[in-house]
Amino acid sequence: MSSHTFIPTIALIGGIGSGKSAVANKVKALRSVEVIDADQIGHRILEFPDVQQNIREQFGTAVFDEHGKVNRSVLAKIVFGEETQHKESLKKLEEIVHPEIHRVLEQEILSAKTTKNVDAILIDAAVILEAGWKELCDQIVFIECPFDQRLKRVTQNRGWSPAELGKRENQQLPLSEKRKLANYIIHNNDDNLEAAGQDLSEFIEVLHKRQKTNK
Repeated sequence: MSSHTFIPTIALIGGIGSGKSAVANKVKALRSVEVIDADQIGHRILEFPDVQQNIREQFGTAVFDEHGKVNRSVLAKIVFGEETQHKESLKKLEEIVHPEIHRVLEQEILSAKTTKNVDAILIDAAVILEAGWKELCDQIVFIECPFDQRLKRVTQNRGWSPAELGKRENQQLPLSEKRKLANYIIHNNDDNLEAAGQDLSEFIEVLHKRQKTNK
């Protein structure tokens, strides 16, 4: 695969539970795309010895389980909340993990561009704007989804309460800001996941046509 071939990198953003992964997977069924999940990368880097060492120094052994792995739910209680210490703890955690996630994201994008025959790279990263990783992407697509449906999803899939969703979302940019920063908006209501996937697939097609026209 020639590295000169145009392969747009598209960040999928939206509220928590807006179905970014589901939309990305729908596109996968329609065309050849590489989906990079920054959450999964985030989980992976918690296994890195340097990251674990830094977390141990910052948060102590209480955030590790008996197997020496980071206990994410214990860590989440420390870093997500309204109190000043929550916010300070989250900032400290991000200082440890964000550079590593950024490095792996860059590697995976480069690898997909140079070794895979794909139409686009979709990045599912909830905090891509907050973390300052916007430069990794050519386009930003906002997945619009009503609050009640997002709450239903995180309640069913993650066991979260409305308060937990609120706590997590308060750590991110307001949705109105995210919407403004997006190049394109896709609606993903409960009954139109197929249409949302089709819409994103067509947006990729438009990017390719635009690239050809601009050559």
